[in-house]
Amino acid sequence: MNDLSVYLIDDHKMFVEGLCSLLSEVHGIEVSGFSLNPVEFLEQIEQHQATVYLIDINMPQMSGVEVTAQLKKRYPEAKILALTMYDEYEYVEKMIVAGASGYILKSASIQELTHAIQMVAQGLKYLGSEIQNVLFNRVEKRNTGLDGSGMQQDTRPEVTLTKREIEILVLIAKELTTPQIAERLFISERTVETHRKNIFSKTKAKSIIGLSKFAEKYGYMP
Repeated sequence: MNDLSVYLIDDHKMFVEGLCSLLSEVHGIEVSGFSLNPVEFLEQIEQHQATVYLIDINMPQMSGVEVTAQLKKRYPEAKILALTMYDEYEYVEKMIVAGASGYILKSASIQELTHAIQMVAQGLKYLGSEIQNVLFNRVEKRNTGLDGSGMQQDTRPEVTLTKREIEILVLIAKELTTPQIAERLFISERTVETHRKNIFSKTKAKSIIGLSKFAEKYGYMP
């Protein structure tokens, strides 16, 4: 039986090289290559055929959602597994709608990732164990009318903040800088800035003071 081939699209070179090394030791899986630039990948896609494509979500040149959509448009039979650090429901939904067959976090073990790759390669669907909890919690909140803190949803504002955005909102309100937040949450400064912009946009806050008042008003502050 021939090995199934895997191709990675992710802009974090150190992560990609480390993962390629790990996957090269897995029996039955061959890493056919990787692209650090999703735009260049799409331009040369004919040269990068694979059984399963592992695609990150947050990349500076183009989002993983868009890469997935374009890849599926050109190759409807392409099998795609989202491999990312984002555990918010909104990202899961967007990737599935775009055409991904699976979604798993970068924090997963190499054993779980291998299993996910094999499942997707067979034409099946796969959601990582941590993502299953995210979906279960979302359904549970919808049915009980409660948010994660046990407060009735009508005590929250109209805007919808993701779990990660709430974490960053609280840290911004505590006057932590972008580098400090990145270090605290083990994410990149670029990712913090992206969430920061989204938070200000959603809450309509004009300053950190306004954001702090918002966090206090709606009970986000511990």
